Amino acid sequence: MVKNCDTIIYYWPKNKSEALFQFINLISCLPINTQIFIVGENSSGIKSAPLMLKKWITLYKVDSAKHSILMTGSLKRKKRFLLEDFFKVHKWKNFSIKSLPGVFGDKKIDEGSKLLASTFSKSITGKILDVGCGTGFLSVSLLDCSPNVDITLIDNNKTALRCSQVTLDANQLRGKVLCSDFYSNIFEKFDLIISNPPFHDDLKINFNIVKKIICDSVNYLKFRGELRFVTNSCFDYNFLLKKTFKRYSIIEKTNKYKIYQAFLN
Repeated sequence: MVKNCDTIIYYWPKNKSEALFQFINLISCLPINTQIFIVGENSSGIKSAPLMLKKWITLYKVDSAKHSILMTGSLKRKKRFLLEDFFKVHKWKNFSIKSLPGVFGDKKIDEGSKLLASTFSKSITGKILDVGCGTGFLSVSLLDCSPNVDITLIDNNKTALRCSQVTLDANQLRGKVLCSDFYSNIFEKFDLIISNPPFHDDLKINFNIVKKIICDSVNYLKFRGELRFVTNSCFDYNFLLKKTFKRYSIIEKTNKYKIYQAFLN
């Protein structure tokens, strides 16, 4: 994608580990003296970029406006990119959960995901869809309870998809891993859809993500199919679920998280 480029513009993400991961991947493909512009919001931590990247580039501030900063510099040293160098391994029971920077759950297994996993049991059967699979933790925990289910993992983030596939392989588990923007690449129906939907889009709160997962799920559930997802305790989706499903309930709750269960019929 960057072949024959002599100028690159990079948008600094909110996660510094993700920024370093992406930047090293980028410069491994670029020739020396490539002009690199880096732009980002002050709240993303972009002010740390000159120190973080000083081995490969000397950055100078060009401008600042609207709570953002623009920096530039020319690449003075390259670095070989090895994906294996960036994987972290989180242990859960006897399983290894593989994560990469920027993927949800990269620093530790999310407590909300653990709460959702605690509701899984041997009674779950059939075809399962894991929406926004991330590291693959939810699918692994479900397969731990019900090893014979037919599970499909989807995400629109290619790094997350790699994590999920590596996690499944590391634990000798089977599942279909697909790139899909919500349900865009799904053409079948499922007995159960599980999700830990994000409510952030980069640095901004965005409830449209969970709204779409809820509302569109009815088109991908079988008769008497179920949607089960985790959310922060302070968020209320009762009105939306009442409009979309015949019945629903909160099946588990802590002071931080709650698990919604909704049935199509």
